[in-house]
Amino acid sequence: GHEVKLIPPFIVKPFVIGNKNDANDALAIAEASLRPKVRFVAVKSTEQQDIQSLQRIAERMIKVRTGDVNQLRGLLSEYGTVVGLGVSTLMNAIPDIVEDATNELTTTART
Repeated sequence: GHEVKLIPPFIVKPFVIGNKNDANDALAIAEASLRPKVRFVAVKSTEQQDIQSLQRIAERMIKVRTGDVNQLRGLLSEYGTVVGLGVSTLMNAIPDIVEDATNELTTTART
């Protein structure tokens, strides 16, 4: 048998010669694994992978939310309505903005 070890890609990359393909990748992995000071990483358990997946999903949702808030703030500014930074600031301001008949929002933009 043999012992399986994981090598981080950033350690293998300097050993890649030529274009990326399976053969060159295998040679680079073999070369890197023979180096005495190469650092291996531990295999993640299923639970660790689950936690990492949930963390990545949460991070992505925050990025999407931030993008949506920034887009809405930008659209509102085109109609002359400036809203402060932050999700809660925008969420608290939306009802007042929609109900304010004196601002430049069109009927379509209000719906």
